[in-house]
Amino acid sequence: MRDSSLPKHFHTSKNLRIFFIDGGAPGLRIVVSKKNFKLAVTRNKIKRQIKEIFKNNGLFLNKGSFVLIVYRSFVELSFKEASVEIVNAVKSSVHNKV
Repeated sequence: MRDSSLPKHFHTSKNLRIFFIDGGAPGLRIVVSKKNFKLAVTRNKIKRQIKEIFKNNGLFLNKGSFVLIVYRSFVELSFKEASVEIVNAVKSSVHNKV
């Protein structure tokens, strides 16, 4: 998925970039590049962590879907740090735009 085909992002950090696609099927799309993470084990672990963060904090919406593009520095975060960053970004966007 290319950045040019996505709507404007609402959160960017050195760890990840988050987009919201309005309409369509609700859900979560996670982009973990094979270029940045060579091992499938690492890519799958990141995806599981992000899904768990969304599930535990009730961040799924009925309309629209989130797209998360994960960068290399995300692996250095603990689960708690990643959770705080994602929850703050998504909740602030829900109150402002979504």
